[in-house]
Amino acid sequence: TSNFSPHLVNEFRAQFARRSFDFPTVSTAPHLEVSNIFTMGVNRGNPDFYREQRSEVTDNVTDVIGHHTLQFGGDFNFVRSQESFPLFYPFEADFPSIGAFLGTDGAVSNCGTPTCPHPYVIFFERFQAPNYTEPTINPSIYQGGAIPQSIRQAAEATLNHTYTGFFLQDKWQATQKLTLNGGLRYDFETWPSQALNTDWHNFDPRVGLSYYVGTERHVVVRAGFGLFHGIIPSPLLGCQEPSCGGVLGRFPGRNNEDNLNSTTRLFAFASAPAIMNMAMQGLLNGTYPDSTPAPFCPNGFLSTCGFFGDAVITRFAQNHKNPYSVQASLGVGFEVLPNTDLTLSYLHVKGVHLGSFFNVNQPNPSGQVFVHTSGGGTAYKNVYFANWMQNCGQAQCSGYGPLFSQGGLFPGTRDPQYAVYFEADSRWNSEFDGLLLSLTRHFTNNVSYGVSYTFSKTLDDGPNPSFVLIPQDSQNISAEKALSADDVRNRFVGNMVLSSPHKWPVALRDFTFSTIVTLQSPQHFTKFAGFDANGDIFGANDRVGAEPRNTFTGDSLQTVDLRLARSFPVSEKISGEFMVEAFNSLNRVNIKFFNTVYGAADFCPQAGVNVCGPGPYYLQGSPNPAYGTPRAVFNPRQIQLALRFTF
Repeated sequence: TSNFSPHLVNEFRAQFARRSFDFPTVSTAPHLEVSNIFTMGVNRGNPDFYREQRSEVTDNVTDVIGHHTLQFGGDFNFVRSQESFPLFYPFEADFPSIGAFLGTDGAVSNCGTPTCPHPYVIFFERFQAPNYTEPTINPSIYQGGAIPQSIRQAAEATLNHTYTGFFLQDKWQATQKLTLNGGLRYDFETWPSQALNTDWHNFDPRVGLSYYVGTERHVVVRAGFGLFHGIIPSPLLGCQEPSCGGVLGRFPGRNNEDNLNSTTRLFAFASAPAIMNMAMQGLLNGTYPDSTPAPFCPNGFLSTCGFFGDAVITRFAQNHKNPYSVQASLGVGFEVLPNTDLTLSYLHVKGVHLGSFFNVNQPNPSGQVFVHTSGGGTAYKNVYFANWMQNCGQAQCSGYGPLFSQGGLFPGTRDPQYAVYFEADSRWNSEFDGLLLSLTRHFTNNVSYGVSYTFSKTLDDGPNPSFVLIPQDSQNISAEKALSADDVRNRFVGNMVLSSPHKWPVALRDFTFSTIVTLQSPQHFTKFAGFDANGDIFGANDRVGAEPRNTFTGDSLQTVDLRLARSFPVSEKISGEFMVEAFNSLNRVNIKFFNTVYGAADFCPQAGVNVCGPGPYYLQGSPNPAYGTPRAVFNPRQIQLALRFTF
């Protein structure tokens, strides 16, 4: 920090930082997942190794000129990230239901084992460049232990990028009552030329004001407006070269994509339940589906008895934009009682160019099917089955019909060399509108309290790179707009602190009691079919019938946290404090997530027995008895004891 004059100050900072996270897999058991219910085995969501080197230079200048406080400056970051990400090693198997996972649903029999598990899709990864055609995997890998070093090195890549930003702002004390703030920030990121192009349009103007109205209530009005740019999701981009991006280059006709190929190759295989049971058994015995002998299949190998192709999990659009938000706020605060303030404010936030991905290998619709909503409505829904017209006989069918339940429909693709191909882009949006009320009593006469209430609504079209949020219709992302999974319509938080004065009797003095009460409206979840109901191969995102996203209402949240503390002197310079804390002290069961796999392509019993089965039916007509049951809860009562010394 340099003081050039009483009103001119410069602050310069520089750093070099290195962090390394080694996440060696403890057990290389396959990643097994029952769609939208639970997962087990290897966690495919994290890299096996990550190292980052960061060099940063920052400089800020502050100059006070009369009633103006001017600030300007900038910062530069160079980041070198290295990671190993063997995404589908040894393999991933996704199941449509718990019955399919356990092999007890009766879909497969005479498989040679007491039960016959059958996933609807299997993903796996090959590492031997340049063709990635090794026929086997060593089955000893399933016995546990870390991922072999050779595999980690094969799925390793380095990505360099920079963050640069400049800002200029002025805080102007226009009058004794009015303060105005204005500024402009400019940011950009650079990436390797084969990865992303630089977005040079990230200008963020911002303005704000504070006006002291006065009166005996000390009324203050505050308002603000501004743009706030964020960064491109580098962890998702970082997966592209180690494993996620594919080895065949851009998707045919998608010249907008980047040129960052993967160093490993991912595959996917999907077929009928009996074939999938054989494929999984083959993998457990060390043989990939395209090397598993099957005389009854067209070319003598199991892969030709189903759909087999490359799986591209993430390839970025080269002109991927930086996400940004448009924020506007207006608030008024005043003193309602001595030492007690009330604030009423409104906040609007619009998210723009938010990142996620969609299935570019989804073909044009092959037809439409008549389906229902949970509220009794009806609509025609696009389907993508390769043989829809041959089996339905016309573009619009009155229902899925018997061929659906008999496995007579086959999924379609835009390019048959790929099973799935997900392109990451910045097409998504969100909206938040909230009214916030806050009452605060400052600590006076050994008492303080605060009450906060928020009434809000959040909408979005699924801006999160998650398999379950991939749009059902890749050509109509706007149709995904619905209540956000983050929507909390009402939220109340109250807190209080009481303390006993030091002048009280020794047995009662220096105690502090505090509590926090949280009450929150239910969040919402999506009703999933649990399998590929629309015929585009990928089944994790398929919803029931014509149902929008997030129509299943969850559980409200209610917690009471308590804390009792007693301070005591130890010596002239040392004091101690004993604390007892109880979180969720009433031990209420607060459900975090629900099983929302409906178990049918349309709502039952309206869709008929060909879709729903003969019954029985459960919550909301679901043929799945587990539908609507809890699958994760927040923490139960937790009691914590602590002793703190201050010296």
